[in-house]
Amino acid sequence: MEKNRVEEYTLDVITAILTVWKRNHLEEQLQALLGQTVVPSHIWIQQSQHHVDVSVIVDKYKDRVCYSCWENNPGVFGRFESVIQVETPYIFIIDDDMIPGEMFIENALSTCKRLNAIISPHGRLLSSDACQTKIFVGDGYQFQHSFCLEDTEVDFGNNAWFFKKEWISYFLSKTPLYRNNGEDIHFSAMCKLLGNIPTYVPRQIVPVESGNVKRYYSADEHALHLKPLFNKERIDVVERFRNIGWHLRLEKKGVEQWEDRSCAISVVMAVIEKDAGMAIQSILQQTWVDFELILVCTDKRGISLNGEDKRIRWVETKEELSKYVLLNIGCGVAKGKYICMMESGYVSFPDRLQSQYEFMEEEQEVVAVGATLDGENLFLPTVIVRRDVLHRVKYYDESIGNLAENDLLYRLLQVGSIVLFENVFVSKTEQPIKVNL
Repeated sequence: MEKNRVEEYTLDVITAILTVWKRNHLEEQLQALLGQTVVPSHIWIQQSQHHVDVSVIVDKYKDRVCYSCWENNPGVFGRFESVIQVETPYIFIIDDDMIPGEMFIENALSTCKRLNAIISPHGRLLSSDACQTKIFVGDGYQFQHSFCLEDTEVDFGNNAWFFKKEWISYFLSKTPLYRNNGEDIHFSAMCKLLGNIPTYVPRQIVPVESGNVKRYYSADEHALHLKPLFNKERIDVVERFRNIGWHLRLEKKGVEQWEDRSCAISVVMAVIEKDAGMAIQSILQQTWVDFELILVCTDKRGISLNGEDKRIRWVETKEELSKYVLLNIGCGVAKGKYICMMESGYVSFPDRLQSQYEFMEEEQEVVAVGATLDGENLFLPTVIVRRDVLHRVKYYDESIGNLAENDLLYRLLQVGSIVLFENVFVSKTEQPIKVNL
């Protein structure tokens, strides 16, 4: 895919609005915007007061940006209110702690036009008890990774907003309850109430494909969600809009459809070979039954199974990807306490999952268990690892090819112990010889 394909979008001119208050990630954000596959036509930098000095950065990019500084602090609503001065048909507002992936604007533009919706990289679903019960949609940042497998309507979006300029009239139709809280809820609720404009988190399976917005700096001392009364104020905002007819998604669809159903083990299999039926069946026939089987592949057509099993979750990508990318995708959507790796060229012993689960439950200092065969590490197709630890060390490094396994081993060892048995878990043969722990 060629970069900077602005010529394909001559009528879809975009203004990006960045804000500066007490954080200074401005240059990183500018580099990310200028490296987009669809580059915004205009970039506005709006600084509130002078808590940080960005003059050098502004001067460096003076030919590409429009800079202004307010002596007062207009709060989180100020950047939305400034949209009325924008002349382009599309707006991209981004939080000061967000870094957009290189395809985010392209992905957001196409999704916005197709669904006629506000597009955000992350979103929230709220239940009838207001903010007390939340379901997070999109790539996790301080929460677990939760890749979005399909375009998903949410109650409101977070951290960045891509939308048509004309929709700002809905935003401005009602005075906010708080000047420094609830702008995300306010925007989505007013657009839905007055214009029937929904908010969506777009399909986010492959980071390079979707161009997810990645959040790096959200947990510092400037984070508003750490401030006193923050959550109470947001509950007030939710209730305000519910009282005037804003229907929450979970109230319409039912909480049970959106529950994060956890399980003991998530088996993640990168399906590279079409003849993967034996590997899949070896998992489905395990003595341990509390698991989900996540099958990540480019195209599931041609992969034959004897019947369907409700424990199977298919994740299809749009392009050919490496084994480690596929595994990382599967790990991202996994919900189990433990993640068990698998490859389509291997079959598992019938009590593999039970043996590994029981061992990990007993040995709490152990972060991962794998096996060897003929003196060689078979870590990848045999390993089970604690999900929270795997999230912490950031999965496989896809950029280093076959070195990714050893690299992951090393990073896991920085957290806790790893145990490698003689092969007792998998085999390449059709009828594996069972060896007990």
